[in-house]
Amino acid sequence: MALLPVIMEDTPDCVLFVVTKSLYTAGVGLPPCNEEDKFLYRANPVGKLMNATKIFFSPGGELFAVRGGDLYRGPMPVTKDQDWFDIAKKVGKVDWGNFKFLCFHPEGDLYAVTNDGDFHKGPAPTNENMSWLYHQATKIGTSNWNSLRALFFDPNGLMYVVRADGTLVRGSPPTCPDDWLNTAAQVGKNNWFHFTNFMAFGPEGELWCIHNSSGRLFKWPSATLTQPNFPHREAVPVGLGFSACRFIAFTTDKTIRSIAHFEFLPDSGKLRSLVPELLASHNYRNASGEVLVKSFLMSKEVTATSTFSQDHGCAVVSGADNTFQAGIPFIDEAEGKISISSTSKTWNFTKTNEEKTTFYASMDVNVPPHSSKRVVVSVTKGEMEVPFRACVLTLLGHEVTIEGTFKGSTFYDLTTSQQDYRASPVMSDLRAGLQ
Repeated sequence: MALLPVIMEDTPDCVLFVVTKSLYTAGVGLPPCNEEDKFLYRANPVGKLMNATKIFFSPGGELFAVRGGDLYRGPMPVTKDQDWFDIAKKVGKVDWGNFKFLCFHPEGDLYAVTNDGDFHKGPAPTNENMSWLYHQATKIGTSNWNSLRALFFDPNGLMYVVRADGTLVRGSPPTCPDDWLNTAAQVGKNNWFHFTNFMAFGPEGELWCIHNSSGRLFKWPSATLTQPNFPHREAVPVGLGFSACRFIAFTTDKTIRSIAHFEFLPDSGKLRSLVPELLASHNYRNASGEVLVKSFLMSKEVTATSTFSQDHGCAVVSGADNTFQAGIPFIDEAEGKISISSTSKTWNFTKTNEEKTTFYASMDVNVPPHSSKRVVVSVTKGEMEVPFRACVLTLLGHEVTIEGTFKGSTFYDLTTSQQDYRASPVMSDLRAGLQ
């Protein structure tokens, strides 16, 4: 089992994510509470991470994984039997097989120890063509960091490591190469050498570890002023069989299964633009000495588009119901502001929505002798942004409130006009030459 130091945000939607040794099958479920809780049998299968060599989650719940020398990132897998690497984005290449430890600080920085023993810190990688190690990361330690057995953070950002002798120490992360390993504070007197396959803090500060040989999962209560050191005698067994897992990590359940309630917030909406859009223009020329009467008819379809974006990094279950009922944002001409219609429509949360509207116009055009008339028909196109709030059900049944932004267009205010029209001198000369 590969060592996986991870950290969770203080959220109620904490889940345990595992990948099996045999088939690289990924599963997710609520953390077990006792050894009678058969987590590996009840975990939801959510895909595969074929040939992954390391995985780690960002504080926001995004999955990062190494395969070969390449690094990938993306939402937690959600589709059974699908290889996550097929949908993930490659954000690094070549160097990523040369790290012993990779883990995120709660504030979002990535900490990495190379197989050569150097310690680096930098932003989360986003571009496979930019070397994170040589162009983005800062070296904060040298030499023997590769001697460690474990490295991870608590929810407050303190760094914990298990040294080669099994001693657990902690302290603020180093900011430059120094003698951190020998100056960090020792945590108790127990030897942690046999618990280093998986060590991580839960969202409330409780310490979780797996015994390397037995595969038993243990949990320690959160550290207190009177008991700050996680003594082994305080360990509570909460799971069996975890030696079958290649990787284990805590993360957050941010996978949307359905939308239970949706609410637009028009009072906080913004009008981004109001521009006229031409629907039709037609010229009528009367070269006779009598009044010319013509009928103008128009039927023109326009398409308003809209999308939803959310601020919580949630993914959507493949095949989930991504639709919901809600009113339609529109621009109230009288009030000059955004309102929501009382008539509901079916919206799609993940795809571009289209609303087709057909505008009609008809009129008689009276053109005096030896003159021209131009008929112009236009509408106003409004672009708007409207915040929303929604209650969603996640993969494991959590109710989560998310917020985001609706961006859409609307067409309104049909305007028709008849104008005297005079051709330009060039066009007049051209017509005269053709007569």
